[in-house]
Amino acid sequence: MKITRLPAIVFIIAGLCMDTLQTIAAEPHTPKQDVQLSPDLLSLLRAEMLEIAGGMQGIALALATADWMSIQETSSKIRDSYIMDRKLTPAQAEELEQVLPEQFKQLDAEFHQRAEKLGAAAQAHDRELTVFQYSRLLESCTLCHAAYATTRFPGFAAAVRQDHHH
Repeated sequence: MKITRLPAIVFIIAGLCMDTLQTIAAEPHTPKQDVQLSPDLLSLLRAEMLEIAGGMQGIALALATADWMSIQETSSKIRDSYIMDRKLTPAQAEELEQVLPEQFKQLDAEFHQRAEKLGAAAQAHDRELTVFQYSRLLESCTLCHAAYATTRFPGFAAAVRQDHHH
């Protein structure tokens, strides 16, 4: 059986994100220090991150097995939010609107758009585009974590400091 580059790429991407995703799932999410969320809202955010972590892991396996329907379903759940949109009270929605920086909101919007693009690529059964869109979705995770979760993921803080010393 000949091993193609595509499955290898999928497993490399999956391997790179597994530690981060497992860390997200195992420990509470710590927002950037200047973003203070109420305990209930923080709990919803943690639950959402746990669901996204599981979905991202599932997509990696579905990519390797060409399970297009699973990718479509999972990307749709990510796009629509697993928990936040369904359980967010009007008061919590207002809190998010007031507390979250505009850059965070932009990153969040891009994340959900990328999930939609991933689903569309899977629907077309385009394996190369699906892998690309998955990598872009994963990139959204890392961009947000690097900007807003460096306390939680100190490896990103080290990379940011190094970038400033060109």
